[in-house]
Amino acid sequence: MIDSINDLEARLGYSKQELVALLDELPNYYYHFSNYKGIEKGIEKLRHYNPSRGCLRDVHNRIHDRIFSRIALPEHVQGCILGRGNITNAKYHQGKRYKFHTDLRSYFDYVSNRMVYNALRRLGFSQKVCHLLTRLTTFRGHLPQGPPTSPFLANIAALTMDSEILDLCRAYGVTYTRYVDDLCFSSVSDFQLVVPAILAIVNKHDFRYGHKKTYYKKGPLEITGARVDNNRLSPTARQIEKYISPETLPHTRKGLEAYFAGLDNA
Repeated sequence: MIDSINDLEARLGYSKQELVALLDELPNYYYHFSNYKGIEKGIEKLRHYNPSRGCLRDVHNRIHDRIFSRIALPEHVQGCILGRGNITNAKYHQGKRYKFHTDLRSYFDYVSNRMVYNALRRLGFSQKVCHLLTRLTTFRGHLPQGPPTSPFLANIAALTMDSEILDLCRAYGVTYTRYVDDLCFSSVSDFQLVVPAILAIVNKHDFRYGHKKTYYKKGPLEITGARVDNNRLSPTARQIEKYISPETLPHTRKGLEAYFAGLDNA
């Protein structure tokens, strides 16, 4: 890993002075937009994004391409990693009768600058490098959604939590994967009694799970955009409805066809 500011400068092609100058103008290098998520209890829900731009975007691209993308992450981490995705994640749970799913509520907001710093330190970066990288990649005290550095940092921020969950799951013969903020579990045996211990670990690590997306089930279950049956992966009812809808645009329908083919070949 990177153990000096000089090494970081060489990797990024920016001097420390240039990077600090960016930090002095940090709010100017982020912009904001929101996506509609739906209505919950009569209140419109939005997902907020703060992508980077200008010189900071270039720095973020270099951090991602020259540093983060070269760091291997454990196999149970399935989101935002080349060669892994929602289908490979779902496939881990194929053939298991009992399944449990939960998600980390407002995950990026809960990933604080302290969590990012500690996660980078655990990977072996020096204190000074961690301090500068954390300031460059967090905004207003937490991890912003939108910059290319955020998915990697979101993945490593939960690795300590993952380690405890994995130890628990191994003891009970449960398979565990995480797709960014989606936590997925399955087993050939009933493990419902283990669920409270899993959720206690989530809370212990300063994350919060979404109650509406927390469910334990015997039989087929939708996991990261795929219906997981005992012997196959198949499209969800929502995806099929979108495919057959006359309002669906041709290029969207073609994309769904390709996705369905990926499920068939998984």
